Amino acid sequence: MKRSLFSFAVMAMLTLQAFAGGVKYKPEAFADPANVAKKNLALSLKKLKKLNIKKLVILECYGEFVVSKEVTNHQLGLIKSSRIDINKDYYTNTTNRVYDDLVAMFEKNGIAIVSKDQVHANQTYLDWNLKEEKEGRGASSGLFQPTKVNETQKISTTGLGIFPGVIGMFKVVSTVAQMTAEMGADGFLQVWYKVDIGKKFAPVLTAFEIKLSTDLRSQEVGFKGNKSLRYDFYTQWEPIVKLKEAIISEADIRGAEKGTIDLTKYDAELMGMLGAVENGIGFAIHELLPENTPVIHQTTPTEEQGSEVPQDQ
Repeated sequence: MKRSLFSFAVMAMLTLQAFAGGVKYKPEAFADPANVAKKNLALSLKKLKKLNIKKLVILECYGEFVVSKEVTNHQLGLIKSSRIDINKDYYTNTTNRVYDDLVAMFEKNGIAIVSKDQVHANQTYLDWNLKEEKEGRGASSGLFQPTKVNETQKISTTGLGIFPGVIGMFKVVSTVAQMTAEMGADGFLQVWYKVDIGKKFAPVLTAFEIKLSTDLRSQEVGFKGNKSLRYDFYTQWEPIVKLKEAIISEADIRGAEKGTIDLTKYDAELMGMLGAVENGIGFAIHELLPENTPVIHQTTPTEEQGSEVPQDQ
């Protein structure tokens, strides 16, 4: 009995160590965007103002979800494993909401975002042939530390893919500046967030990051009769938003049946955390660019809107 209690205590300690330094999520504590921007986010947004950025394109936006984790303490011979089974459609929908929220947030603050349709119309982007889903597996260990193995699902917003590894990135790096210029943008954004499995399967937001590549400059290259413009970013892969520490939900999201979760409760916690982060970013950008006015998209008149030519009387 004593060994069982000791084993439970050790595994509980290992679970807490995984999110050491994190902050507990309480909706009322995250309701103030100014407070979130100051306490929970590391922000480096000044170039949005310095470079007078008016238009950006989001080329990557995905969530990384831990679906299985195993912690092994070799000294005690203990193994703790947990797995969460959620339909991939939920992960896709969550990332779509993050993408849509960020588009709305930037455009509310006067920075237009190139539409997905415009991105898809660019042949260079299509040639990248990016995947919208990736599976991952990571392990960590130390001399006196337990071995931790995580399995993850990377799920992108619908229509945009995930950048490839080192080898595949050569094609992206060599063409992304030219492509950004073709779309009339001042730079591009990459968005990534990570959700881990917490106590009683509650979500833990362990990362939220936005990278900016901008300061796009051109120079004429080639020889007489065959000259062209080459584009380069003078600011590249710069983190402008980063979550300082994990945000940990302690809500009881267990379902009615043993071993299940209540997806409505899970979603409320996760979207509450993500929404608080997004609102914090929006507050900081508005503080930086108070003179900016919201982007207004012109719509093409339709027959229902009475676009027919008036007839002579």
